[in-house]
Amino acid sequence: MGEPLFVACLCAQWCSVCRQWRAPFDALVAQFPAASFLWVDVEDCAAVLGDYEPENFPVLAVQRGARLLYCATLPQQPAVWQRLIAELAALDAASAQQYATRLAQGGAALPDLRRVAAV
Repeated sequence: MGEPLFVACLCAQWCSVCRQWRAPFDALVAQFPAASFLWVDVEDCAAVLGDYEPENFPVLAVQRGARLLYCATLPQQPAVWQRLIAELAALDAASAQQYATRLAQGGAALPDLRRVAAV
């Protein structure tokens, strides 16, 4: 499986949907003890996020090492997020690389989330 996942929820404090989603997102942390989780207010982290601007909220971003595996909005349903995180956690290195390559080819422009965590 390789490096552990880094899971981020990109939101904005002014977004009521994001505020309602905070507790269910925090509950996912206990289900994936090997992963690192981070709640990211895009306005507070604008300098680190650079030109990245989500089209909608909340955005689930999942990274393994320097490779971004997933970055998109999802319905605010804990089971959906849990299933996707579990699927990504189970990927072997070659499959993770394929996910990252496809995402990069699709134009994903999110910077390394580990830099965001350092803020």
